[in-house]
Amino acid sequence: MILGWTLNDVTTAMGLGSTDHLLHLRRGELRQALRELVEAVSNRITVKQDVGAWLMCQQDSELNLHDLVVVGAPMVIGGKVPEVLWYLAPNEHVDGMPSETTLASLQEVMLSINQNGPGALPAPTVHLSGWHAEADNMGWLLGSEQA
Repeated sequence: MILGWTLNDVTTAMGLGSTDHLLHLRRGELRQALRELVEAVSNRITVKQDVGAWLMCQQDSELNLHDLVVVGAPMVIGGKVPEVLWYLAPNEHVDGMPSETTLASLQEVMLSINQNGPGALPAPTVHLSGWHAEADNMGWLLGSEQA
């Protein structure tokens, strides 16, 4: 479970364009295009340690780069994971809240983009992945552990 924004939300708000073109690329081209987008986002915002880029695969056993890519912070809240619901309004169907430092980091990212980009980010959203809501860190796109 990740609290954050789709990569499309972030790149659009930053004036880097939408991610629609990624849907038509082959795997090798897609990996390179994702690397460039994640690098562009990382270079323009100060990302705190608990904020990263995550691939929200729709199935735990499948790594598909066309699946939703999210910029945000991981959360585990009471072990409660709604199945099937992939994209929820913030905390609408889960109990609890992320830590204050995570919220502060997300708010800092949002304020940075809203003040410096041509658009504005919406409020962060809860993103779910797979049956167990596991997400893959996209740090490998940048050749590191952290994205």
